[in-house]
Amino acid sequence: MSSSAHATLPRLASLVRLLLQLRMLLAAFALLLIPGERLTPPTFLLILSFALLSGLAARYWERFVPYLREHPLLITLDVCLTSSVLVIEGPSGPVFIITVITAAVCGILYGVRGATLVVLLQILCYTLGVALYAFTHGRDAPVEVMSFQALLIHPALYPIAAYTGSKVRAVLAELAEEQEARKQAELTAAAAEERDRLARDMHDSVAKTLRGAAMAAQALPLWLQKDPERAAGIAAQVADAADTASAEARALISDLRDEDAGSPFTELVERAVRDWAAQSGIAASTDLPEESPEPAFIARRECIAVLKEALTNVQRHSGARSVSVALAVQDGRCTLSIADDGDGFAVPYEEVMRAERGGNGHYGLLGMAERAERAGGSLDVSSAPGEGAVLRVTVPVMSASPPAPTSEKS
Repeated sequence: MSSSAHATLPRLASLVRLLLQLRMLLAAFALLLIPGERLTPPTFLLILSFALLSGLAARYWERFVPYLREHPLLITLDVCLTSSVLVIEGPSGPVFIITVITAAVCGILYGVRGATLVVLLQILCYTLGVALYAFTHGRDAPVEVMSFQALLIHPALYPIAAYTGSKVRAVLAELAEEQEARKQAELTAAAAEERDRLARDMHDSVAKTLRGAAMAAQALPLWLQKDPERAAGIAAQVADAADTASAEARALISDLRDEDAGSPFTELVERAVRDWAAQSGIAASTDLPEESPEPAFIARRECIAVLKEALTNVQRHSGARSVSVALAVQDGRCTLSIADDGDGFAVPYEEVMRAERGGNGHYGLLGMAERAERAGGSLDVSSAPGEGAVLRVTVPVMSASPPAPTSEKS
C-alpha cells in the first residue's frame, strides 16, 4: 500500500464508521415502524441481529473496516441479509435505506470497480426481494411494488450511492496525496536548513576548538625547550581541547539523528517529559489528547526543543516540586503548556523579552520565542511570585492523525 493510500485509510474508516452507526439507528427505527401483525419473532430477531452487528462493527471500526476491505465476501453476505428483510418490509422504509447505505459503503471501500459488482448483486437481490414480497402479500401488499418508484427509482439509488461513495474516496485520496507532497517538501526544506545549521555549529564549535588545539600543539615543541613545566600545562590544554571537540562532535551527531520522524507528536511530548522527570527527580504529569495533532516537521522539532528547554529551566531556577504538561488543539493550532508550582516571578514576560533582546546576557526566553516564531507560532509566559509559571507555545497543526487500524500496523 502506498503512503498516500495508507494515510487515506483512517479517514475512510471514520466515514464508514459513521455510516455503520446510521445503519444501526435505521435498523432500530425499522423495528418501530413495521406493523405488529408483520413483526413476527423471526423478523424481530433478524432485524435486531442486524442492528447489533452494525453497532458492533461501528464500535470496533478500527479492526473491522480494514478486515472488510480485505474480505469483500462479507459485504455480499450483508447484501443478502438485508434483502431478505425486504421480502418482509417491502421496497420502502428504513430497511431499504440501509441497503442504499451499503452501496455507499462499498463505493468508499472499494472504489468504482469493486462497488459495481456489489451494486449489481444488490439490484438482483432487490428484484428478488420485491418479487417475493409481491408473491407473499398478493394484492393486499401494504407497499405498491408495480410503481415507477419501486421499479426504477429505488434500484437506481444503488449505483448513485456507490458512485457518491467512490467520489468521496477519490477526494480523500487526493487530499492525502497533497498532504504527503507537502510533508515531503517540508522534509526537504528541513534537511536543507539542518545542513546549514550543522555547518554553522561545526564552524562555531568543533572547528574553533580544533583550531585552538592545533595552535597550542604547534607551540608545544618550543615550550618543551624553553619551559618544560609550561609545556606540560599546554599539553594538558591540548588534551582538554581534544575531549571538548569530541563531545561537541558527539552532540552534533546526536542532533543529526531523526529517530522520532515517524512517531506521533504526543508520544514525543510524553517521552520528553518522562525522561526529564526521571533525570530531575521532579514529579511530572501530562494531559495529552488521544488523537495526536501533527504540526509540520519543523514545528514538531522546535516545540520539543522548547519543551526540553522549559523543563531544564524549571529544574534549575524555579524550585518547583511538580510540573504538568498539557497539549490542546483549537482552530487549527495546538498549544503546548508547561506549568510548574515553583517560586514564579514578578517581572512581566514582555519586559523580560525586551531585556534579553537588549543584550542583558540572558537568552533563555528569547531563544524559545525565536524557535516558536521559526515554527510559525508564538510563545507566551505568565507568572506571579509564589504561584509558579506557565509557558505556552502555540504552533499550526498540519493534520490530526487518527490511530492507524491495527491490521495496517501489522
